[in-house]
This record gives sequence, structure tokens and C-alpha cells, in this order.
Amino acid sequence: MMGMVSNKGFKWLTVMLAALLLFAFTVPGAFAEEGAATAKGSLVIIGGANESDNAELYNRMIELAGGKDDAVIGIFPTASGSMSSSHEMKKDFGDYGVPADQVRIIEITEKNYADKVNNDEVVAQISECTAFFFVGGDQARITKAFYNPDGSNTKALDAVWEVYKDGGLVAGTSAGAAIMSNTMIQNATSLEALQLGVTYDESKPGLWVTKGLGFFDGGIVDQHFSKRGRIGRLVVALVHEKIDYGFGIDENSAMVVTGNDIQVIGESGMILVDASKAKLDKKGVYTGLVVSYIEKGDKYNYVTKEFALDESKTLIPKGKEYYEGNELNTNIFGLDAAKNALLDDLADNTADKAQGMAFVLGDKKDKGTGVSVVFAKNKDTKGYYDATEYASSILNVSMEIIPIEVQIKEKK
Repeated sequence: MMGMVSNKGFKWLTVMLAALLLFAFTVPGAFAEEGAATAKGSLVIIGGANESDNAELYNRMIELAGGKDDAVIGIFPTASGSMSSSHEMKKDFGDYGVPADQVRIIEITEKNYADKVNNDEVVAQISECTAFFFVGGDQARITKAFYNPDGSNTKALDAVWEVYKDGGLVAGTSAGAAIMSNTMIQNATSLEALQLGVTYDESKPGLWVTKGLGFFDGGIVDQHFSKRGRIGRLVVALVHEKIDYGFGIDENSAMVVTGNDIQVIGESGMILVDASKAKLDKKGVYTGLVVSYIEKGDKYNYVTKEFALDESKTLIPKGKEYYEGNELNTNIFGLDAAKNALLDDLADNTADKAQGMAFVLGDKKDKGTGVSVVFAKNKDTKGYYDATEYASSILNVSMEIIPIEVQIKEKK
């Protein structure tokens, strides 16, 4: 009879309904990961503070965008509170040979995005581009603009994805780098993250972790990395989110992603954090971490997990290191501290360990809490000189982080 369903049929419909609901809730993320894995395009992920005279960086972006004659570069000012950085980028691309009419500022901003991101004229403008550049500022402005309130892609984001999947370039600096991965770090210092943990609510203290745009599927990206000592917060995000790899890119430097290869270019380098075997115990101790630091010209395949260092680099012979021994660093999350610990205190040093700490004082000025960070050589650790015989890369260093209490005593 019409309108009647057998018990067997009812069970079948229930299963189908459940499957459809699961599909509805998971499809955006699933499509993003699948899209990143099969995309024919490239990424240039800049650690912030990119200088106009960084010819290597600009020329690589232009090359990946299709060359000076054919590149059509769309600049998104979305993360910034003004248009100034977008106009500066437009001028920079012009100075490196891209005609002015081929560099277009696509004005999706914090004030107007609701009217722009699903507008067919804006989508058409995006679709004409061969490359995109996300300027710095606040990465939350980008994700808020490019996702609909229900978490689905806007038409603008879908249009960017289509260009990327067809072979286009997606580039970004600072906040424009943070949005590249599926999981995005929003705020907090390393010590705050280690002491307060992860939060998914921006109004609560801790390391705010949220959803990025997902163009890079190899792990979490963090930026301004060595200058702002962000290795601690990257570790927290990786371990708490159960993500195996993190990529911390330095200022005025970039990780260029083509296929499965990452090449470092620019002024400084990139720290890779391998958390695939990391553990966090009940006392807040992080173990099982492995970190590597690579610089200009070095490559890393994030699928095979293999390094290919620049041909100018040579292995630092064991026992022939320049430095002998090191001292405790009392501000391990300070300016370039982690990078210097890896290169000067380990790679080119006879010492097997480099230790640092970071702490804050409590209500009592003579007592505080913090962490001890220990980097240590293991059987797989290798350090390398560059062509000028300065330590510039080090692979496979063990790392652990231990909570500590600190007592300050005046010297009498």
C-alpha cells in the first residue's frame, strides 16, 4: 500500500539518512583535503615581514603565476585594517615587471565581505586570475570572510580553489600564511600555549585553534617563527590536535610548495616539527618530538619525509665543530633563540644538548612558573655548513618540554 514502509525498508532508509547526514557534515573538509592533494597549483607561504628587495621571493611568485607577460595577480586585503599593504604589494609586483593592469586588488574587506564573497561579479574577477596574494593582518578576518556562517565555502573561496586546482598560485604573508593549512593557529605566545593549552573559543584564554582555508595539507603552518619564538605554541597545537607535522616559517622567507616538495627561499629558514611520535603525560611533559631546521635552497618532501639539502652544503664532521659547550638560555622563546640553539649550540658545537627555559613570575616576585626546553642530538642528527662554512641546517634533533617552578634569589 502507498505510504507504508516495511520494517526492512525502514531500516534501509534510516541507514541511508544517517549516511547522508554524515556526508552533509563532513563534505566541506573532505573536499578541501582532496582538493589540496590533487591541486596542480603552487603555494608560496611567507613568514611575514617580506621586504620589497627580496628579488628571489618576488621572481618566484611571478614565475609560478605564469610569468610577467601572462600573470594576473589578485591581491586580497582582507586580513588588513587598511588598503596600504595591498597597494604596496601591487607596486612591488609592478617593480618586478608585471604590468599594472595585471595586478588587481580584489576589495574583499572586513567592512564589505558580506556583500562581496557570494557576488557573481567578484567571483568572475577572481576567476580571471592566475595567482592570489593574501596580505598580512588578522587571519580570523580571512576565514570569517571566505566561509559562510554555516562553515561552507563562499563562492569567492570556491573560485580561488578552482584556480589553484587548475595550476594557479596561492601566496600569502603573515596572516596570509596562517590560513594556508587546514588547522589554523590564531593567537597566544609559546609560554601561554604551554601553560593554558588549547581553546576553541576566542573569548577564553589559551591557544586559539580554528579552521584555516586548507590549501596546504601537510600539517600546521606558523609564521614569524624564529623572531617571535613560536616553537612552543606549534608543539601544543600539533599534540592537542593530533597532527603529525608543523612548519614554522621565518620572516622575509618562504616555503614554496610545488607538488609534494617544499623548498625554502629568502633571508632565513624553516623549522620542521615532527610530532608523529610525541607524547604528553599527566604532568605536562612533552616527549618524542623531533625538530629540524633548513634554510635557503633546502627541500623537504612532506609525503616521503625526505630532505634534499642545497648542493653547496657540507656535513659538519663530528668532533670538528667550531664551538665547545654552551650555556643555559633563560629566554628560549625569545628572538631567534630556538634557531640559535639548534645551529650554534648543537649543529656546530661539541655539546650533545642545548637547554633553555622560559618563565613568568607570579604574585610573589621571587617565584614563578615556566618550562624547560631541551634539544638533544641523537643517532640521526646531522648538521651542515653552507658555502661560507657557517652552520645553516640541522636535521633530526630530539626535543622535550618540561614544566618547571622558578625561584629568584638576590645575590648577596
